[in-house]
Amino acid sequence: MTIKFKRDTGVMGGATPISLKVNSTVVKKLKNNEEFSLSSDAGKVKVKANQWFFGSEEKQIESGSRVNIKINNTALLLYVISLIIVFAGGFTSIILLSLLGLIGIVITVIYSTKRWFKLEVENIANQN
Repeated sequence: MTIKFKRDTGVMGGATPISLKVNSTVVKKLKNNEEFSLSSDAGKVKVKANQWFFGSEEKQIESGSRVNIKINNTALLLYVISLIIVFAGGFTSIILLSLLGLIGIVITVIYSTKRWFKLEVENIANQN
């Protein structure tokens, strides 16, 4: 059977390709809105998506599934809010505000190493 992948990361995640890893091996670099089908004899495979140091949690996917790769809106929101705080601190010369924003960016980067993308799995084999 096959597993179908679709990258749908929108404008914020579409700048560079993401690496699609199956069982810890890069099988394809996906551009935004690109689809890829993987033939697999195994019943289940472990899948992960990476872009630079941002990534997704590794998920076990069954054959006959469709996987949509999307941006995690929580991680994106944390990043944008942290950037706004940094810029607000820079414009107002409040060093504490800039420091809080930088701490927020560091926390967001650490959070995003395994949560920048989310893998939404839909089992299409059992729907028929």
